[in-house]
Amino acid sequence: MFRFRRFQTRLLVLFLALFTLSQAVALGLTNWAGRAAAQDEIHGALEVAAGVFGNLLDEREARLLQAAVLLADDFAFKSAYATRDAPTIESMLRNHGDRIGADVMYLLSLEHEVIASTREEEGEGHDFGHAELLEAAGDDPYGEATAIVLVDDRPFQLVVVPLLVPRHEAWVVIGFELDADFVASFRDLTLSEISLLAETGEQWRVLATTLPADTRGSLPGVLARTGWQDDAAFNMELDDETHVSVFRTLGVDDDIRLAVGMQRSLDAAMAPYQRLQQVLLGLLVAGLMLTALGAAWVARKVSEPVRKLRAGAERIEQGEYQTRVRITQRDELGALGKAFNRMAQGLEERDRVRGLLGKVVSPAIADELLSRDIELGGEEREASILFSDIVGFTSLAETLPPAELLDLLNGYLTGISADIESEGGVIDKYIGDAVMALFGAPLAKPDHAERAVRAAMAMADSVRAMNREAADRASTLSLGVGINSGTVVAGNMGSRTRLNYTVVGDAVNLASRLEGLTRHYRVGILASAATVEQCPGLVFREIDRVQVKGRQAAVSIHEPVGRKAHLDDAMRERLALFSRALDAYRQQSWDEAEAAFRAVAQYEPSGPSALYLSRIETFRRNPPPPGWDGIYRATEK
Repeated sequence: MFRFRRFQTRLLVLFLALFTLSQAVALGLTNWAGRAAAQDEIHGALEVAAGVFGNLLDEREARLLQAAVLLADDFAFKSAYATRDAPTIESMLRNHGDRIGADVMYLLSLEHEVIASTREEEGEGHDFGHAELLEAAGDDPYGEATAIVLVDDRPFQLVVVPLLVPRHEAWVVIGFELDADFVASFRDLTLSEISLLAETGEQWRVLATTLPADTRGSLPGVLARTGWQDDAAFNMELDDETHVSVFRTLGVDDDIRLAVGMQRSLDAAMAPYQRLQQVLLGLLVAGLMLTALGAAWVARKVSEPVRKLRAGAERIEQGEYQTRVRITQRDELGALGKAFNRMAQGLEERDRVRGLLGKVVSPAIADELLSRDIELGGEEREASILFSDIVGFTSLAETLPPAELLDLLNGYLTGISADIESEGGVIDKYIGDAVMALFGAPLAKPDHAERAVRAAMAMADSVRAMNREAADRASTLSLGVGINSGTVVAGNMGSRTRLNYTVVGDAVNLASRLEGLTRHYRVGILASAATVEQCPGLVFREIDRVQVKGRQAAVSIHEPVGRKAHLDDAMRERLALFSRALDAYRQQSWDEAEAAFRAVAQYEPSGPSALYLSRIETFRRNPPPPGWDGIYRATEK
């Protein structure tokens, strides 16, 4: 779909489209109303024309009957008939026909043979041929009948009366031709076109018409394709011009159907309405020009403030919250500009608060606090909690000047904070050299456990890099990290006047205990079994089963080794060796366990293997009690 990018253009097009649509509807309604009015006018005129045509036929019929009766009752005519002298009878027929203006006159025998006629081609002894007319007269009580028939393919209105001398011995027939003069006088009288037609074998031919020569030729073909009914108006296309027509059957003569049709041109009747439409079209063009000018002025007055607001919004989107717009109009757009400036001021203040808050707490926590009502309370979330601490920080602090210690601590916290945040973690708080981080709260993370472990391994790499960079320092940094996953309560906690977004619960306490156990087991990172179960992409080695202080249930603790995809064969053998050593230790197979732990200790002299070798030596002197479960019970946090 075509779209306009500029608001001003859309507004201009909208005005023009609405104006054009309204004018098009007006033109359409005018055309429809005009056509309907023209149709109604023509229908009325054709009804009048049909009535006039019928009256004309009735008038001519009355004249013919009167003339025929007078001739049939004339004594001289009867005397001439008695002589049977055809020339005399014919002369009398001509004289009588000339007086009444008849076009044809016959004297017929009862056997339908011509006795005398005014038509030379139909002389004495000729068969009259129009049996239906004579049969109708024979069936009439007065022996009279009238009909329109074809004589030499020309339409005639004939009447027939009996000749009584004194008995009925012959028929007197008188007729008027429906010729060009007749149809022309009818058109002059009714202002409607008239056509007389004959149908033979579903083929129509024109007998007489007032239609123009280039139109009358198409009339038979169009009429043959039209299923018309008597006196029912319909539209027909003649030579690309629409005519409203009414046809009527005049009769059937020797199986030839005779009909009369009256037409009026719909296009001619529509001419006044078309002139009106031309005037309206001119007004439409003028109106379009005026509308375009007015719409352009209005669009500019509207779009200019909108462009200012858009430019201001784009600058605010780029962080320029000090942006303000100047709109001098005293209408809704002016009010919108003032509201925009108030919004920009509010965003500027909020950005200042967010910037300050983001330096005090994690940006994610800052967004959480700013996105909802700040109130005490929390909700249960599935999350992973990470506690980290510098091993031996107290001793380190004694050896360094305060300023140097602060620089060291800030560099350390900056590095590990970046590692945590790169995995989507959130710094909950700094406690001296200790850090508490959340994964899965306040932003839900389906893989929060694996993110926490990856962050811990990255933290360990960062500390080793710091030690390499500060090789001249008397002592190196050693990191201890504890990780646990589970259900916690996350939310705003504290007092009504001072809040802290954090998490609480048994899962948090266990993570803190695991961080403390890293010193005991001489490893950098310890994760609970709940965390390990949610890290399918990482490899761990089980270190021990421990009952931490304050908890009744024991927990299996593990050290992350690395990603499965990056594990080499040597490390796999070392892990398998440590696992066999741990199994032998739990089965109190001290010799087997000692041999395996010593083999592992060759690779990590200060690791957990040394701790187990010390325990084995102790258990040899003081064997564990019966039912010993191999669980280590920590007495310190």
